[in-house]
Amino acid sequence: MFLTGTFGIDMEFYYCTKDAHAISGTQHWPVGNYCILRQGISCPSGFKTGSIYWDDEDHRNSNEKDGIFPSGVVDTNTLIFYCCRTPINLPTTIPFYLLRYRSPCQQVHGMVAREELVMFDDEDNHNGNLKNGSHPLNDRSIVGNTLYYCYYD
Repeated sequence: MFLTGTFGIDMEFYYCTKDAHAISGTQHWPVGNYCILRQGISCPSGFKTGSIYWDDEDHRNSNEKDGIFPSGVVDTNTLIFYCCRTPINLPTTIPFYLLRYRSPCQQVHGMVAREELVMFDDEDNHNGNLKNGSHPLNDRSIVGNTLYYCYYD
């Protein structure tokens, strides 16, 4: 797994977001079949917004956030907003992640895609997990949510 963070009983994620006001080469996301983390109050042009709500474990819950965070809410539970699209030349100088949306990992010219997944152990009793609108592929099992990431290098 290439995701940066800590994965196990307690999980810690590091996020990279693009500020809409900072111009870095291109201002447009290419067409394709993928999701990105929403930053701000709306999605870039051509994307549909959606969200996933995690009803996190109540027992020994130590949720916290620090620094710049994708749009959402982190308290005793977690809500994260996404921007997804379906109809891709991307820069290929450094490895990156996209969140899988519907079909297998989007092919990116000049890159090799590997699927990775992260399973969450959510609240076991009276679980209130929710999905809304366009969001990354998310399998809901008895134990919790599973998100699929596509790693490109």
